[in-house]
Amino acid sequence: MVQQLALLFCLNCVSTSLGTLKTIFLSNRIIVPVYITTFLDAVIVAYAFRLMATSGSFSYIIIFALGRIAGVFLGNLIEGKLALGLLEVTVYKHPEDGKIIADELRSYGYSVTTEIGYGIEGKSRLVMNIIVSRKDFPALKHVLANHGQVNMVVKPVAKVSGKVGAKKIPAVNSTAKTFCRTARSQGASVRKPLRSDNVIPQIF
Repeated sequence: MVQQLALLFCLNCVSTSLGTLKTIFLSNRIIVPVYITTFLDAVIVAYAFRLMATSGSFSYIIIFALGRIAGVFLGNLIEGKLALGLLEVTVYKHPEDGKIIADELRSYGYSVTTEIGYGIEGKSRLVMNIIVSRKDFPALKHVLANHGQVNMVVKPVAKVSGKVGAKKIPAVNSTAKTFCRTARSQGASVRKPLRSDNVIPQIF
């Protein structure tokens, strides 16, 4: 009985996680994995209900519900790791400070479009529109946090018209690599630079 309860818990955990993945793939228009997750989910649910039908114990219902809860947690964890899709980040800042932030973001490879807007009492502000992948959004927030309080609006990008390319931050040049190897050979500690292979989505 204990083995069946453990199996039922795991089945429902996996089934709920697959349901979360299916929703993620659908929202990002990734269709092929949807068929796979739907098929696996159907097989698992059918077998789980078969286990419940052969037992009249109330404990099976409790384990079934607990498996669902665990599946929601696991699904959210997987969704955070995958971080599929693009985000449109709109940042509002004082024009002078905004220009500095925009130039810094462009130097990091981000696609930044700026325009002048007007807020309360007609005060001007710089509006920055940034397209970034969800995986790179924490890094963007870290850069913005270095410039004090920043007001922003974050929206998922459901569909893009045109070409979305990718711009890579230049890798460390050969001179820098030679310097690092020489320093390490002499026993000095060299701190690694930030990721140089980050791919930042950019609209052309």
